Amino acid sequence: MRFSEKLVCTILLVVVTFFALGGSALLYGDFRDRLSSMAAQEQTRHSMLCYTLENRILTLHRQGDPVTEEDLQGYVNELVTPDGNGPAQLAALFHTAGDAAGEAVYSCLPADWAADMLPGNGQETILRSGDTLWRVYCSALLDDWTLYTAYDLTEAFSARARSLQRFLLLEAAVVIGAAAAAAIFSRKLIRPLALLNRASRQIAAGNYALRTDVRTDDEIGQLSESFDSMAAAVQDKVAALELSVQQREDFMGAFTHELKTPMTGILGYADLLRSMQPDPQEQREAAGAIYHEAHRLENLSVKLLQLLHLDEEELQLEPISLDRAVTQAVKAARPALDQNEHARVEALSTGLWVQGDADLLCDLVLNLITNAAKAGPGKTITVTAQQVGRTVLLRVRDQGCGIPADQLARVTEPFYMVDKSRARKQGGSGLGLALCTRIAQAHGGTLTIESEPGKGTAVTVTLQAAPQPEQGGAR
Repeated sequence: MRFSEKLVCTILLVVVTFFALGGSALLYGDFRDRLSSMAAQEQTRHSMLCYTLENRILTLHRQGDPVTEEDLQGYVNELVTPDGNGPAQLAALFHTAGDAAGEAVYSCLPADWAADMLPGNGQETILRSGDTLWRVYCSALLDDWTLYTAYDLTEAFSARARSLQRFLLLEAAVVIGAAAAAAIFSRKLIRPLALLNRASRQIAAGNYALRTDVRTDDEIGQLSESFDSMAAAVQDKVAALELSVQQREDFMGAFTHELKTPMTGILGYADLLRSMQPDPQEQREAAGAIYHEAHRLENLSVKLLQLLHLDEEELQLEPISLDRAVTQAVKAARPALDQNEHARVEALSTGLWVQGDADLLCDLVLNLITNAAKAGPGKTITVTAQQVGRTVLLRVRDQGCGIPADQLARVTEPFYMVDKSRARKQGGSGLGLALCTRIAQAHGGTLTIESEPGKGTAVTVTLQAAPQPEQGGAR
């Protein structure tokens, strides 16, 4: 069963259950209240009959007249149906003498009611006669007379049956309406999930650029955003893998091509020396060619090792004016500052000198200022320096977006970018801080980063302090 069908069935089950329970409670309450109201009226009429009969008996006693069955029989008949069109009720008058069983003096009760079915004194019961239900009351009167009255309850039960029938019709209509509403609701609710399902299949099939773009203010919207973020991450990973594979294939192709030419020459001359008996001149020429091609292979392997291990010659450090390097870097960073909403640099003159390479030190400061400008467009970048013992602390601080704490350790990795979309939009490659770290290490120092999201970043580079050279030797 599909999820939408399960959802519709669940909604219908809840609606039917609670509607049935509520309707049943309402019908039962109304029926019980009606029976209670009828019982109160019936008891009132029964009490009035008992009072009237006892009053009649007392009146006959005061007059000295005997209480005859004929008199009471006619009197009860007049009380039960005074005009022949009174309420549907029955009555019976019994008289007992001592321990003898009572016999009916007057009775219009159904013949199928046995004496043991009737209630006792002060009691009531419900009896059936054919299709009619009666509630029977019993009360003992003066002089061993007993009065029974019965009242028709059929209309109350018929009204309950009609109410139940109307309720069932209403419930059927509610179920049909709820089913239609639940189907529409479930279709609308399931639609984003169906989009996510189709998108996941297409992404699994290779369409990594696909996005769901479901915009809702609920958990499904959050799921869509997470799904799109995941798809973007997968696309980035796939693109990086494809680029890595392409670069590897290009490298292997170029490397194979570079190997093919010298190896062909070496194999050809070696085969000549192996299969023929050339003269000494030809032998020298073949040996020279083999040596030449082998030397080319050696040079190629050295270049390959340099490429793989990034071997560099040790820098020749000399006293450098830190103010001059910062000034040159600020001047070189002017286009980047203008491009990022005219960010401004505040660099105070310190008069400090450091041991370093002028060009590399300028590149280091330039990269830090450029990164700061991209992080906080239009804001102020502060460049300060102070000497602590034999070390100079060069610090570049911005007021930009900052770096999350869990990513600080990785921002100096080559090609790592905290916000890839923003970095790419601003033309970044993820090499700036990695290059600065390598330059700082080449100067025998370190690079540390302190940052707080939303408040900015401070990059501190430690350099070796140098005494200011004599006039004429300064750079």
